[in-house]
Amino acid sequence: MAYEAEGRQIAVDLAKRYGKLLEARLKLRDPCRIVLLFERGNWVVPADFIFKFGYYGSGPESFHAFLEASGFKVSLSQVVDAVPGTVLRRSAA
Repeated sequence: MAYEAEGRQIAVDLAKRYGKLLEARLKLRDPCRIVLLFERGNWVVPADFIFKFGYYGSGPESFHAFLEASGFKVSLSQVVDAVPGTVLRRSAA
């Protein structure tokens, strides 16, 4: 549960700095590379950061919580089943 709370807090912190999250591009799984596209800039998630995808565990759970807190309608299964090249976009509305 602590990882999910951390993911939600990171969503709040990054939104203050960059605005609304518009897209998450999942580039590589190992080493993990995720690029987040915001209204006012992009942020490349450091490879050693908690956010991960492509398996069950605390990294994908934290990333899922982050995405939900950022307004994405995405399931944990979508994060777990994601492969390099997956692009997650903010839901319309």
